[in-house]
Amino acid sequence: MDLRRLEAFCKVYELKSFSKAGKELFLSQPTISAHISTLEEELGVQLFDRLGRSIMATQAGEVLYRNAKDIYGLIDKAQSEINILRDKVVGDLEIGGSTIPSHYLLPEILYNYCKKYPDVSVHLSVGDTNEIIQKIRSGELILGVVGAKLDIPNLEFFPILRDELVIVAPPVLVSNYDGIDDIQLLAELPWVMREGGSGTRKALETGLSELGTSVRDLNVTVWVESTQAVVQCVRAGLGVSVTSKLAAQSLIDSGELVHIKGLPLNLERSFYLAHLEGREFFPAVRYFIDHVKRSSFKI
Repeated sequence: MDLRRLEAFCKVYELKSFSKAGKELFLSQPTISAHISTLEEELGVQLFDRLGRSIMATQAGEVLYRNAKDIYGLIDKAQSEINILRDKVVGDLEIGGSTIPSHYLLPEILYNYCKKYPDVSVHLSVGDTNEIIQKIRSGELILGVVGAKLDIPNLEFFPILRDELVIVAPPVLVSNYDGIDDIQLLAELPWVMREGGSGTRKALETGLSELGTSVRDLNVTVWVESTQAVVQCVRAGLGVSVTSKLAAQSLIDSGELVHIKGLPLNLERSFYLAHLEGREFFPAVRYFIDHVKRSSFKI
């Protein structure tokens, strides 16, 4: 089977378009069509259903694509391993990061790593902690930096940084209080809350549990799906919330947010480098893990 035809097939599958695949591979659309037709003749099956102006992979096409990705993975591994013998680290690094690490931790880590290994191509996926971990478990991602350690078999978590979570409020909401040093008073204020899959939410739930209470006891009025949304909703006056000090510090310093202190609420957590046990890592991944473990981080 000709690898050039297989590459054309993969691009058509991924882009769902013969013309877009041609542009991506710098080939004419008739050439792409000829490659697909030759493959279909060679295999004796139809790989795509032509549905007017759109196309959809057949069951045979799905099978071929899965196996083609494995073939290209083996080729990439061979090239990477050969290059490492020449003291080069090359290839793709596909990692995931939960919200806080992706915005405030990974950019500097990746900058220093890419400066050291400029031939590595990095692909960063962003999601909440649960989403990133699910992608690691399914094999979609090989590594992730997340804000919580979950009790999942065969998943390894290496702590890389302690993070301080802070309770923040808009000045207008707390202006009538001399201080908020009682968890009951805090619970009665309107709250902006992260979704259940975030590491920040899990840390808050743990801290509240230690005090004999829970998120259900808070007066939650707004639910959001990102750290940026939390910070901006609090800044707009919608309620109090808990977020990473990394995300809130500049607004605390400017007076746009008030840091509520003095409560007996444990809000520390760690960021972790997560991956499945027993996975075989390409050089780019091995060197990234080593880079992270050797780095020193400061908040």
